[in-house]
Amino acid sequence: MVDDDPQTLRHVRETLVPAGYLPVATGDPHELTDLLRTHKPQLVLLDLLLHGTDGIELMQGVPELTDIPVIFISAYGRDETIAKALDAGAADYIVKPFSPTELAARVRAALRRRAGAEPFRLGDLTIRYDQRRVILAGRPVELTHTEYEVLRVLSVQAGRVLTYGSMLRGAWRRPDRKVDDPKLVHAVAKRLRRKLGDGPARPAYILNECGVGYRLAGPNDL
Repeated sequence: MVDDDPQTLRHVRETLVPAGYLPVATGDPHELTDLLRTHKPQLVLLDLLLHGTDGIELMQGVPELTDIPVIFISAYGRDETIAKALDAGAADYIVKPFSPTELAARVRAALRRRAGAEPFRLGDLTIRYDQRRVILAGRPVELTHTEYEVLRVLSVQAGRVLTYGSMLRGAWRRPDRKVDDPKLVHAVAKRLRRKLGDGPARPAYILNECGVGYRLAGPNDL
């Protein structure tokens, strides 16, 4: 947990310790990288506005956070602020003040998604995260490593638009790639669509948001 408000840090500790977690807290964002390397956490809680830095910029600038779910905790609850954090790759967003029950539930949900304990299902598509297997209408789909990673990143946030930049960071582990560099994403999405039987005119699974990125269809899209 990184938050420069001592009261929030105390509240998080008092909530998560009885729930069985071992939180490591700091008010200094510059300590984040060392804490990640030392403690290897399963999840990170970040304040959106930190002393001397922005939480989203911090998340995007620390390579160690690429494959760790990040939940933002902030007093700013405007829709556009939340959307910006989620589009940047955050796993969730909690608005202050929050109850202990809400915090613990959101942490459990994010960790459960990361563990891949339950397969992802959408129409005829099934993704077995624990086996890195993709099944379409009962038949396995052969994907390259990159194709699988793109599909995994999209499925974890199904129904939500992911920018090209967040997909590059999540699937290619390339925090240095520019947000306006969509060519690689387009190429892989095209191959994925073909393997999933998506027609170019009316794709069923991988939907393009022109000039922004992609999203995997949600239940209401099928």
